[in-house]
Amino acid sequence: MKRLLLLAVSLLSLLVPAVASAHPLGNFTVNRFARVEVAGDRLYVRYVVDMAEIPTLQRVPLRTSGLRITVDGAPARLRTVRTALAHPLGAAGLHTTRFQAILAGPRVARTAQVVVDDRNYAGRIGWKEIVFGASTASASDELRAYPKNLLASPLDVTHASARVVPTKDAPPALLAGKALSAPDRVADGGFASLVGRQHLSALVILGSLALALFWGAAHALSPGTGRRSSPPTSSARAAHRGTRRFSG
Repeated sequence: MKRLLLLAVSLLSLLVPAVASAHPLGNFTVNRFARVEVAGDRLYVRYVVDMAEIPTLQRVPLRTSGLRITVDGAPARLRTVRTALAHPLGAAGLHTTRFQAILAGPRVARTAQVVVDDRNYAGRIGWKEIVFGASTASASDELRAYPKNLLASPLDVTHASARVVPTKDAPPALLAGKALSAPDRVADGGFASLVGRQHLSALVILGSLALALFWGAAHALSPGTGRRSSPPTSSARAAHRGTRRFSG
């Protein structure tokens, strides 16, 4: 499968080499974000996954199980409290994926050292960001608005640590509607920019779409792609009619 992916990327780069090199957050990316915060005396994580067109077409499983956290050196168990799922329209009629999960961790009764190690989607290209605190600014607005000046060198933060203390903050809430789907963030993606260029020929557009369909078909015919389950909560089912596999 990796060889097929490399072949697909190579073919796309031959079609539009300028776009492929200028937009690293293109249609093959799986981007992720984690916000670690304390509400009251409980540790929480807001985890966001933003999949571009090709991973969505491949039905790459949604998962949070690769997020490892320790509190004062002890492994912390994370429990999925709520999830939300949306599939905003991307380029050439293909959909993208926006997934959000609120994870509850252990109690934090006093100042504690928290270490985060995000191993989800290891090997996948894309934006990787971790922040601490409910009010700490995110460079990507939690994967909703990627800064143009960082597209050539997207954040690659998968390990971070900080000291946290109990607070009077309320537990984090899920986003909904446009705040969840963040449709504008797709416009600056490599694949969307490719289709949006006025001088682009119909042949290149059709070729890129055919490449996406080919990769989706190749994945569908590969072993182990037949099992699917519904998203884990009613809010996720209401967000999208289809089904996705989630590994919490």
